[in-house]
Amino acid sequence: MTIKTKPSPISNFNSILEKDYEDLNTKSKSWYPLMYYNENIVLEDKNYITMGINPSLTDEAKTEINKIFEIKDFDVKVDGKGEERFNKFNSNRQIKNKLIEFQNKLKYDDEDQIEYFKTLEYFFKSVGKNFEEDVFHYDFCQKRNTASGDIKKEIKIKSNYEKLCIHFDEIAKLIKPDYIFIFNATLFKILIMRDFFERVNLDIIDKDDFQYYNEFMDDNGVCERNGMKFIVGNQLSGGATSRVYRANLIANVRRLLKS
Repeated sequence: MTIKTKPSPISNFNSILEKDYEDLNTKSKSWYPLMYYNENIVLEDKNYITMGINPSLTDEAKTEINKIFEIKDFDVKVDGKGEERFNKFNSNRQIKNKLIEFQNKLKYDDEDQIEYFKTLEYFFKSVGKNFEEDVFHYDFCQKRNTASGDIKKEIKIKSNYEKLCIHFDEIAKLIKPDYIFIFNATLFKILIMRDFFERVNLDIIDKDDFQYYNEFMDDNGVCERNGMKFIVGNQLSGGATSRVYRANLIANVRRLLKS
């Protein structure tokens, strides 16, 4: 007798992404698969979410992804293998598992971990948490693209934005995090301008006013959405965040997590 196993919540979520991104991630000569999430994850272990704007697509990532698809003799500058990847992805579901494994290495593997996740790991270690064990990393948009300007334009389209909000709310229901961290000023600005968060003061309506940003934050600098608490800041890697700002952010987060 065959025992049927129930699909994991993350597996169901990945299926939602596949369906909803049929229009958002249309087949093209440069097509690459979406970012999918580890379907074996134990949701109960996760207490926090970090949210980026979207997964990048560097030349190194393109090379590795094409190895997974067993595509050879491609040029990262002029690829043109999108249709081949698209067809293989839809005919061989094992490819998705290999992509998930590759993405996990970028997040957690000592040898393959990219700088972005090294910085997040250091941050959570500094506040007394374990990045791999305690944190679920989520991208607001799952399309792979290193050109942030293109992603910004797509996110700002009303129908796209509304769909991405539904996806986020769904993953947040599954994780039930104590806090969500957004260390991306571009994403935070888009969400603020779209009234993603609950406003503290409804009187201020001028979105060019500096005070407008503060109307979404409580005295601890925390934003809320549907009872979920958000801690926001600039990107931790690169030159976007000074040492002093980072130290203050770590101290404030330590205090919030203990309260």
